[in-house]
Amino acid sequence: MIYNLTVLDGITKIEVDFSDEGVNLQGETFIKGGEDEAENYVHIFEEDLRYNFADLFPKPEPEGDMMV
Repeated sequence: MIYNLTVLDGITKIEVDFSDEGVNLQGETFIKGGEDEAENYVHIFEEDLRYNFADLFPKPEPEGDMMV
């Protein structure tokens, strides 16, 4: 995931892009505060997008023989 922060007047815009993972998904949100607050929120926003758009992300292959 690649992200970009744009600090505006009292708010910060967070833009994320998952194309580096081969996933066509981009998102943006705004939070109150500066760069430090945005840095702390990026991982939460990322997790929300991954959860909400789970069907876009490849599923890990099961390891070993699952049959007993």
